[in-house]
Amino acid sequence: MSTITVTTLGTGDAFASGGRGHSGILLQGQGTTILIDPGPAVLATIKRFGISIAVIDVVLLTHLHGDHIAGVPFLLLDYQFASRRTRPLIIAGPKPLASRLERLSTTCYRELSRRNLRFPLHYQLMRAGQSRRLGAATVTALPMAHGPSAPCLGYRIQLGGKLVAFTGDTAWCDSMVKLADGADLFLTECTGFHPAAGGHLNYLTLAKQRADLRAKRIILVHVGEELLRNRRKVRLPIARDGQTFRV
Repeated sequence: MSTITVTTLGTGDAFASGGRGHSGILLQGQGTTILIDPGPAVLATIKRFGISIAVIDVVLLTHLHGDHIAGVPFLLLDYQFASRRTRPLIIAGPKPLASRLERLSTTCYRELSRRNLRFPLHYQLMRAGQSRRLGAATVTALPMAHGPSAPCLGYRIQLGGKLVAFTGDTAWCDSMVKLADGADLFLTECTGFHPAAGGHLNYLTLAKQRADLRAKRIILVHVGEELLRNRRKVRLPIARDGQTFRV
């Protein structure tokens, strides 16, 4: 089996709580690099950590909220005018994927219309229950519970004989058990500490359900102010921006 590296580029919630960056995870192995949920400042973050954006093969989106997709236009901007990418890029995620990202990108810069790009850009729609081959990875999507305004998918990513799972944004739901099952690394959002209304997970609920999550390693991401205020009571690791995990 090959070693897979997972870098948490951004570990904060939509409000950049604690000065943490917005969402962003980079998964690398077997000649494939997948960027998951590129938040607004992901281009600067990647460059600050000395990572080449040229290696990214796939951008994988769990859902279409701004703190998870707003980095896409700036990634495309760099590819178009600075690094001058020529090889294809895949962007995969839930509907309305292509229309939302085309509108977002061209609102930022009209030159980023897909028909004007110097490199082939391919959109691949992900649906709950579906598996897709993305590069050397097999990615399986499961439905999460983030609310009807932005349906969210969690992903099981099999690469190099290893399994990495990521919830995206979600409250506790039965799909999380299946998502985590057998994962070598399970990255789960944990915005709050106490139970609260809304489509996000909290630590006390997660701790109560911990025995049902049959993953070898669980790491918390997408953390909010309340979770950070109570971090001394948290018995699961909280990822830091720029931290790398080897699987």
